[in-house]
Amino acid sequence: MDRIRTIIVDDEPLARRGLATLVERREEFAVAAVCADGREAIARIAGLKPDLVLLDIQMPEISGFDVLERIPPDVLPVVIFVTAYDEHAIRAFEVRALDYLLKPVSEKRLDEALDRAASRVRDRRLAEYGAVLASAVAEIQHERGTTAGGSAGERRLERIMISTGAAIQFVDVADIEWVEGADYYVTLHAGGKEYLYRESLKHLEERLDPGQFIRIHVSAIVNLAKVKEIRRTLRGEYQVVLAGGHKLPVSRRRRKDLINLGVTRFGLRA
Repeated sequence: MDRIRTIIVDDEPLARRGLATLVERREEFAVAAVCADGREAIARIAGLKPDLVLLDIQMPEISGFDVLERIPPDVLPVVIFVTAYDEHAIRAFEVRALDYLLKPVSEKRLDEALDRAASRVRDRRLAEYGAVLASAVAEIQHERGTTAGGSAGERRLERIMISTGAAIQFVDVADIEWVEGADYYVTLHAGGKEYLYRESLKHLEERLDPGQFIRIHVSAIVNLAKVKEIRRTLRGEYQVVLAGGHKLPVSRRRRKDLINLGVTRFGLRA
């Protein structure tokens, strides 16, 4: 694994030197910059995009909390607060700091925090790798679809790669019972488990086989092979009953297409 690029921010020269010495004795860490105030820290974090920041809270003009508020979320590193004042502890964890160290920082306590930071950075890098790999897989699938004489809209997705932070999992599309949409995420329901996937429902629908998967609601797609029946309720509304027993409402707009496709291809009872 590449070394964990670290920035140290503290307005006290002795504290900066001491932390830098303790961090650099760990082979997996590299001190990318040492900052004496919050303003310099903001510029160096935005420019260097470090993996980890050891950040003093009590600094003149711009505090450690102010620094984090001014860093764009997409470049926000793992943060360990270092301070002489324990009254900031609650707020430190409210802003999702990984750890909180009181000065003078002991070597043992810092090592514990660095071990946790290393684990968190590895998880982040794995998640980023998963996203890049997923993008590459999608691009290859697209090229295969067009090379074979089909359009981009005709390519069929067979497996979906899910990054869970600590690992990468593959979900076979054939195992998906239904897909639940929410903003720019979807939840894949497959094999009794739920998988969060960063993609809009509309985009995913375009990549699934339209003869196998059908939109039944503004926020739901079902796998017809997993549908047990299409049921009409006493109120005249329709719902899909999945093989696992889950029931999903069918919108009026989608009702006719669902019934026609389900009965024609799978012999479902309507």
